[in-house]
Amino acid sequence: MPCGYGILDIRGSGWSFINCAILWRLPTTGGVSEAARRVHVSQPALSRQIKLLEEELGAPLFERVRQRIHLTGAGEVFLPRARRILLDAEEAKARVRAEFGKVRPVVRLGFITPFLDDLVAPAVRAFQSTQEGVDVEFHDLPPRLLLERLAAGDLDLVLLGNFEKSDGEPFHVETLWSHRMEAVLPEGHGLARRRNVRLIELKNEKWISLADSHFPGRNAFFRSLCRKAGFVPRQVKDAESISLLLAEVATGRGGALLPGHSSKLPHGGCRFVRISAPVLTSRLVLLRPRRTAERGVDGLAAHLKSQALNLPR
Repeated sequence: MPCGYGILDIRGSGWSFINCAILWRLPTTGGVSEAARRVHVSQPALSRQIKLLEEELGAPLFERVRQRIHLTGAGEVFLPRARRILLDAEEAKARVRAEFGKVRPVVRLGFITPFLDDLVAPAVRAFQSTQEGVDVEFHDLPPRLLLERLAAGDLDLVLLGNFEKSDGEPFHVETLWSHRMEAVLPEGHGLARRRNVRLIELKNEKWISLADSHFPGRNAFFRSLCRKAGFVPRQVKDAESISLLLAEVATGRGGALLPGHSSKLPHGGCRFVRISAPVLTSRLVLLRPRRTAERGVDGLAAHLKSQALNLPR
């Protein structure tokens, strides 16, 4: 297709990497409505984009089978290649700007709030003391959006906790740190004042977890931790952020399991209690695209890995 014409003309139609990333994820999200909700666009707008693209290509990209969206043969051929072309174009643009333009190169770092003060901030300070002329752009977003924006080429590095293995397949993944999980209980709970608790002692509790729509794979991870202790959790609620989860616990609606590192967040009405048995851990990982790194990305990654060695084990 000639440059500047048709649906792939990002100036004319609004088509971009994020559109390709959304469409590629349609089969895993279940449909257009859920995909649109996750990226904060209207369902009719996304449906129109799909219709225009299919009309231009002359072939359907998706089909519905038993209430699920699946890629057609045309979709499996087109979408990965279209996304690769768009990513290559963005990479080329960034390289030209960095090497020949007057725009300062930028490393785009995504993370979740608990890692800002003792990992992100000191690592970025150390990086900027050695990398003059390179800026760092911060993106504090839910894990689902971090993964989607990394896949779309909108981020260079992402710090995340546990996630679905399939979500990490497109990226280079390094484990930086393993940290202990703790029970989070309402302040008035009978075990909340204990220094340690065995997880099996909480088997009859109601439980709050983090929603897969925002924290992919977290429900499966939570259930696997409970199975290690020998019980199936009675899960009553999913929260869309760590802060909302802590609010649910504080109001007495159930208990939760979180990395002890999360206790730095405001959690009035909650108590973090160390789990003595079984010893449960969560990992912190650094993700990056499997493509040539822009200027500064390798340097910031090295500083993040170095700073992670200083985190409490």
